[in-house]
Amino acid sequence: MRAGGDRQAVRAGTYTKKYARAVFSAGAGTVCAVLATTALALDLNSFRAQHGLRPLAASGALASAASGHAHSLAARQRLDHIGFRQRVQVTSGTAAENVAFGCATEDCVIRMWARSSRHRANMLRRDVTVYGLASADGGNGRRYWVLELGN
Repeated sequence: MRAGGDRQAVRAGTYTKKYARAVFSAGAGTVCAVLATTALALDLNSFRAQHGLRPLAASGALASAASGHAHSLAARQRLDHIGFRQRVQVTSGTAAENVAFGCATEDCVIRMWARSSRHRANMLRRDVTVYGLASADGGNGRRYWVLELGN
């Protein structure tokens, strides 16, 4: 049984998961972020487990940072890491960021990042303990994803 008491339903390599959304105040408006719950964390953390790594804990602060950047990317319809250090408020310690567009689901984006050596390396870092994941839909019909990793 996983943390939180949920049981994973596994049949022929598939599983079910629950999504949670949270609304964060962000200055003049609000943003909706996909928060990492135990069920949602399964994708990133099961990828890490396949490689013998410990699971990462969900971070509301990193989820909020990821959401803000995902909405910025979607509004600008481009990928970048502009403002990364300020966004995750890193003055010391480890932090990393993955960005992507085009996937409709978390499963898809985790698989996409797993096929890229640099993104894969970020997801498999041993020196991070927490993460935040969010997505936002752009006016061009693409979904933009941001994964923030840190301590």
